[in-house]
Amino acid sequence: MEVLSSPMSKDEEMIKNVLDSWVARNGYSDVQANIEGYDTPSGLSNMDNEDVLVPDIVAMKRSGKWYIEVVKKDGDAERTVSKWKLLSILGKNKGGGLILIAPSGNYAFADRLTKKHDIDVKIVKFSPS
Repeated sequence: MEVLSSPMSKDEEMIKNVLDSWVARNGYSDVQANIEGYDTPSGLSNMDNEDVLVPDIVAMKRSGKWYIEVVKKDGDAERTVSKWKLLSILGKNKGGGLILIAPSGNYAFADRLTKKHDIDVKIVKFSPS
């Protein structure tokens, strides 16, 4: 019996594009990603509830740990802000930080949320190739 692989979701496809172009081009190593074919980053548990947050991409650069998230407007904004705050703090504590990859139409959303909630982050405009 032949097993067909399921097509990538839109989110997985975007993460793959970011990995293949932006991450590869910018000198990151020890890359983990929340898609098939990569080691999955460790999940972060929230003590207030049963949520487990898994970063889209985790990579090392100049001995710092960087969390890289693809911006999506369609999620729960409060949960998104919590995840970004946590990843920003963790990244800073590990000599890195948080980078938000904003596909077309998502930059203003990310900029507005990070400024409103005072999240230390670098936002990168991204056009998939």
